[in-house]
Order: sequence, then C-alpha cells, then structure tokens
Amino acid sequence: MKKICLYFLCLVGVLVISCEDEPFEDDIQNTVTTCEIAIANTAQAALNFLGVNVDNYTQLCTAYRNALQAQIDTCGDADGSLQASVDGLGDCSNNNQQAAELEGTWLLTAWIGEEAIDLNNDGTPSLNFLDELDCYENETIVFDNDGTAVIMSTSFADISFEIIVGTEDEYSYTIACIEELFNSDVTWAQIENTVTISDEGMVSDWTLNGNELSTLIPAGFFSSNEDGSVIITQDLILVYTKQ
Repeated sequence: MKKICLYFLCLVGVLVISCEDEPFEDDIQNTVTTCEIAIANTAQAALNFLGVNVDNYTQLCTAYRNALQAQIDTCGDADGSLQASVDGLGDCSNNNQQAAELEGTWLLTAWIGEEAIDLNNDGTPSLNFLDELDCYENETIVFDNDGTAVIMSTSFADISFEIIVGTEDEYSYTIACIEELFNSDVTWAQIENTVTISDEGMVSDWTLNGNELSTLIPAGFFSSNEDGSVIITQDLILVYTKQ
C-alpha cells in the first residue's frame, strides 16, 4: 500500500445567558454525549464485522446494522451514507452475503476509524475519514484471474494540526492533497471470504463481504502536532467496493 501521513478545527462556543438556560445547556451536552457513544458503538461493531464468517454472519451483521440505525436515530445522517450502509446489509441473512467475483476493479470508498473526527472543520465528525477529505479519489485495486493484481494510488493527504489555544483536545486542521501516481504489482489468493494479498514480502488478509473488500490496519491513522508533543493514532479499516 502507500505510506499514509496524517497530521491534524473544532471551534466550540457556549453562551450562557442565565441560570434558566442551564437545563437547555445540559440537554445539548447530553445529546452530544449520547451521539458520541452511538458513534463509538458503530465503530466497534464495524471492527467486529470485519472478522465475519459463515457461522457468525447473521449475528455480527445484525449488531452492525442496529448500531448504524442507532447512530442515525441519535446523530442524524445528513448525507445518507449511514442509511446506505444499512440498506446494503439487507436482512442480514446468509443469503445476502453472496460475494462478488473478485476479478475486476475495486474502488477505495472508506477509511473507517475508531473515533469520529472532523478533519474538514464543518462541525460534523465522521467515522469515514474519506468523507472528510478530497484526497484518495479513484484509488483502485484491479484483480486479474491469474492471481495478480495492481493497486493504484493517485494522491495522499498532508494534514497538519494545531491545538486550539485554551484546549487540550480540540484541533485546527489544514489539509493539502498531493498528487502521487503510483502502481504496485501484487499477488493474491482466496479461500472462501478471505483474500490474501502479497506485496514484496508484505502479506495482508482481507475480508470479502458481498461487494465490499476490507482490511484492518493497526495504527493506520497516525498524526502529531508540529513539535511531536501530541500524537494521535487510530486503527483503520480500508474498504474497497466492487465497480
């Protein structure tokens, strides 16, 4: 794959008019907290679903679908992406998990992190970091039926961040998308819903679920501030969708 260097604006303003406003403020805080819990539950369900197999498909799929729906009910779904994921899971029966043929083109469609972040500073954090970026467009894996494949990269994100003065965990982000065309020739093998990709001695296992192919990259998201005194890491699930 390609080296991912991610360096990390949330501006929060609270105006308290009088003591009569405190219950309203508490309601807002409770709503935010509940939404954060829902997002965290979805992240964990997504990680669990990455290891799905024939025996536990219905159980893990149902848990993931319920977590997505709970996040929609609690946090909203402005762009409809969460509902699209729910719809894609269907009724979570084993009949739904018929895998797409591996041969062909797969497009990178998601970076699923452990905790939602607001990289584009629009006030709405997302678990899918690609929703926060204009980079990594048209990144593909093209599988041939002879056991070879080509991983195609088009860009990478140079993301810097500063800690907002007066806070310890709020950041101001700057993102630069840098064009970088790079192809990597790899080999692959498939056993049931597990696809193993080998790239110059580096081996990774991927999960094939319907028309999605995904893999977990431990600490795949890494960032630090300018002097390196603050470091952020998150595990990443890369998701490619069959075209």
